[in-house]
Amino acid sequence: MGVRRVNKQEMRQILFELRQQMAINSSLDDHQRQSLQALSEEITRKIEDPVNNLSSDAYLLRKFKEETEEFENKHPDLTHVVGRLSDLLARMGI
Repeated sequence: MGVRRVNKQEMRQILFELRQQMAINSSLDDHQRQSLQALSEEITRKIEDPVNNLSSDAYLLRKFKEETEEFENKHPDLTHVVGRLSDLLARMGI
């Protein structure tokens, strides 16, 4: 349980950074912003749900990898934060 608690805290921090990057990145189009916002909200709901088994939700890792690929060239700071989320999800076994 301790490892999962640390991972949740790290996830909260990275999600906070993602929201910050989204707020300052004016070159995101509406579709990109909505997609990242929806993924961020879904992960937040899942990590706050005590009965949720986040490790069984492999689609989150896939979605964040897709977002990372889309933003790599245009948004390097945002790409870094999204990439960290992907890495953390992978370390959690997702």
